[in-house]
Amino acid sequence: MKSANSRIIKNTGLLYFRLIFLTFINLYAVRITLEALGKIDYGVFSVIASVVMSLSILTGALTSASQRYLSFHLGKEDYEKYSHTFTLLLLTFIILSGIMIFVGEALGYFFIEKWLDIPSDRVHAAYWVFQTTLVSFVFGLITIPYTSSIVANERMDAFAIFSVVEGVFKLAIAFILINYGGDRLILYGIFTASISIVVFLMSMQYCHSKIHYCRYIWKWNGSLFKDLLGYTGWNLFGSISGMLDNQGQNILLNMYFGPILNTAKAIADRIQSVISGFSTNLYMAVSPQIIKSYASEDYGRAHNLVMKTSKMSFLLLFILSFPLICNMDGLLYLWLGNDAKTPFMTAFSQLILVYCMVISLEPPISRLIQATGKIKRYQLSVGAITLAYIPIAALAFALGGSAILSLIILIAVMATAQFVRIYVARRQVNLSPTKYFKEVAVPVLKVSVIGGAAYLLPPLASTSADPFLLILLRTATAGICGLFIAAILGLSREDRQFILGMIKDKLHKTQS
Repeated sequence: MKSANSRIIKNTGLLYFRLIFLTFINLYAVRITLEALGKIDYGVFSVIASVVMSLSILTGALTSASQRYLSFHLGKEDYEKYSHTFTLLLLTFIILSGIMIFVGEALGYFFIEKWLDIPSDRVHAAYWVFQTTLVSFVFGLITIPYTSSIVANERMDAFAIFSVVEGVFKLAIAFILINYGGDRLILYGIFTASISIVVFLMSMQYCHSKIHYCRYIWKWNGSLFKDLLGYTGWNLFGSISGMLDNQGQNILLNMYFGPILNTAKAIADRIQSVISGFSTNLYMAVSPQIIKSYASEDYGRAHNLVMKTSKMSFLLLFILSFPLICNMDGLLYLWLGNDAKTPFMTAFSQLILVYCMVISLEPPISRLIQATGKIKRYQLSVGAITLAYIPIAALAFALGGSAILSLIILIAVMATAQFVRIYVARRQVNLSPTKYFKEVAVPVLKVSVIGGAAYLLPPLASTSADPFLLILLRTATAGICGLFIAAILGLSREDRQFILGMIKDKLHKTQS
């Protein structure tokens, strides 16, 4: 167990190093890309990408199935079955890629010409973006068995390197765009597709050379396929609800408010991808251990990992998000410049961070339930709640509601869904709601209430005439405040002693 815990800490550190590096690259690349494309084209690309990704309703289900079954076989040390599963997954993804290309081509004209609000002079470019985004999606789909193998085997060093290479390419593309004299939107789509191809080739080569049981066994296994199909079928219901929540929101905003609102939402989504990455990295490092612990019937450790990961994920996001929420308007000004800001961008960006904190509680419980392979009850219960988002948001807009309501409603729906997850986990994996409430819910509620009260306090006064220094000072002050709130109200005495002990051990090793 000590070795497994050490591996979690090591992998989490690697993933955080990757994320910090990528954060600076991606934030700078977004600013340059937005400047190069302009508000309209950036919004067009965002909404087109969301339409194509709406075809990926199977991606979430198959990704979950891939990681669950591969990690489960590793926990059982059944490497032959691992190879069978890997081959079957790859074959399934290749077939699905062909189906998705057909579906995408059939629906492309309808979405672009009949549904989306795109300026007439940008329709031609929108078609190019649609085609290149479809290519990106297909290569992303067939990459999943390889990346799932890397994650299941906890080879986070390789995962980090591939992500860094991808981030460097994106930054290089942004610089090329700013100096390109032709249609930048079309070129951006082509480059985006090229990155997906490069990531696929790197992942495939690594798995073939470094993970010896990532090999092809072209032998039909009907029983395994039936298990995968049943698991994926029920998981598909959850994927559909997730797709409708995320991609449907972009389409609704475009239909009722136009592409300018899509630009505001796209910037908020960029912030979400960066901030939630900190929580995702912790979850990604722990997820294989949750499944392997369940597979080896160490249920106590699996439950403990769920509790610790849920609370730590929320607290980490709170520490990162609180200073950003308190100073979002000024930070957007420093990041994008005043001319690039659009209406609702600040509010969208603040609320998306609240949304990130709420959904950070979901993955650990989901992964524990998915480890059982029996997810029918879970997906039906949670999916029924999350599917309510789109009709509620559409009704709010039809009655003249503000665009801000789209995120407020989404946060409320996801918070409700979390209570349903806890109930299902109690029945299916014997996870104690009382223990969850004590170890996770109570600290989270304390931090949220006090953090919300602190946000309402007047901003820090300063005699500095430099707006840059003033924003940084206020952000740093809010950051220290958020850190104290999380440490005092969110962590137990044992948590603080463990963290301090780990820091002392690292310092001791560094000095020696």
